[in-house]
Amino acid sequence: MKLFGTTTSPFVRRVHVIAVEIGEPIEWVDTATEAGQAALREISPIRKVPVAIVDGRTLFDSQVIGSWLTATRGHGGLAPPRDPWRERNLVNAADEAILSVIQLFQLRRDGVAIDGNAFATRQLDRTDAIFQWLGNELSARDFGVAELSAICALDWMDFRATYPTERAAALAPVRAAWRDRPSIAASRPHT
Repeated sequence: MKLFGTTTSPFVRRVHVIAVEIGEPIEWVDTATEAGQAALREISPIRKVPVAIVDGRTLFDSQVIGSWLTATRGHGGLAPPRDPWRERNLVNAADEAILSVIQLFQLRRDGVAIDGNAFATRQLDRTDAIFQWLGNELSARDFGVAELSAICALDWMDFRATYPTERAAALAPVRAAWRDRPSIAASRPHT
């Protein structure tokens, strides 16, 4: 699989961990470089990472790529979902938490003062609600794509200092259970 992305993206990390867990080799294209960005623009009209070329297909979006990999390669070290529709809801919830916080991160990075405004408050409240719900739904006993997605979200938020992850106390047992798993430990975000 040729994987286009950065070492800081929580979405790219999810695909990377899935690939490691199922034993899928990765040819990395770093889109943090000018050459990587040019390569990404050539293959993706949405210009968003991750993008994977696997089995002759160009796949956009971490959920699509992860679904393709587990459907065609199996789950490897990941717990297969007992209810695939429930898992999709859980993964989507984790993604929405990330997207809420990414919006705030990008606005701050662009110099927009958002602290304390209504939009920022709504995004943080939304993220709190998602993490509380996920904490009730996820298990420290199973390591599946939903658990992986929540861990990637929270680790990115810590890395970027975008959200005080102690507010996600309900997910602390899930994070602690899988913190030292080799695929998780080796893929923590870094620049």
